[in-house]
Amino acid sequence: MADHRDDPPPQRGTQAETEIETYRGPSGGWGSLSSVTDILLREQIAVEGGRVLLHQNKPEGFACVSCAWAKLPHPKPFEFCENGAKATAWELTRKRVDPGFFARHSLAELETWSDHELEAAGRLTHPMRWDGTTDRYVEVTWQSAFE
Repeated sequence: MADHRDDPPPQRGTQAETEIETYRGPSGGWGSLSSVTDILLREQIAVEGGRVLLHQNKPEGFACVSCAWAKLPHPKPFEFCENGAKATAWELTRKRVDPGFFARHSLAELETWSDHELEAAGRLTHPMRWDGTTDRYVEVTWQSAFE
């Protein structure tokens, strides 16, 4: 399922326009769990993402994708940090960018996108390389990518 984004990202700002506000949301407990659930829904992985997170930082599970939090010997089911859970959700997203995405967007254009906007576009579906003549990423074979 490709997530085609023909329109440019909705908002672009410079550092001078960026405003940092104090975060007033929860940093743990049910409020934090609610925030993680919102991310799982947004990434279209509510059920499978929840199942995966039950194994994050657990003895028979896997380590957090965004930090080195130790695996505790007797952890609680939701014993992971909110940011780590969100990073895992972004890794598991169903959103995809296929070669058509790169046919529509030049590297010069993509360089104007923020890291968040690029992340929100989705995960690559094919190996790609930059073509300096067209200023676009083009699909290559896996063999070529490994070479």
